[in-house]
Amino acid sequence: MADLPTNERLYIWGRNLFQQQQEPVVWAGSVLAATARKMGRSPEIDEALILAEREDQWPRGREVFDRIRRRSLSREDPLAEEHALYFALAELVAKLAHNAAGQQPPFDHDSGWRVGPTAYRLAATTDDPELHERLAQALGGWPQDV
Repeated sequence: MADLPTNERLYIWGRNLFQQQQEPVVWAGSVLAATARKMGRSPEIDEALILAEREDQWPRGREVFDRIRRRSLSREDPLAEEHALYFALAELVAKLAHNAAGQQPPFDHDSGWRVGPTAYRLAATTDDPELHERLAQALGGWPQDV
């Protein structure tokens, strides 16, 4: 696998990581929560965290995704790179909740595979060792060959 480009290795790692999860929405929420502890909260992030914690809220996944996406793409208050990745994690939580609830139309089948790579990229944009450690714990470790 070492001969593959970095993005492809991250994608494969993310797929394998996601496929190991017993409760994928809860796991993705724990990655988002680990990030929230260091990067702060917003109404959109809070909604994604609630989705991850409460299965009865999963059918609201698309609605929450739309709110997060509107904030992510706001031209009036653009997000810095690390916050854009943070909101991308929240979007993935909303996508996973929507899909797990069986709502139609589903988001991409590989949405969950992107949780690990997005968290990896977020950690790479910061010099915060505590955030790196929190993310590593929530993910279950970092890829060895990237």
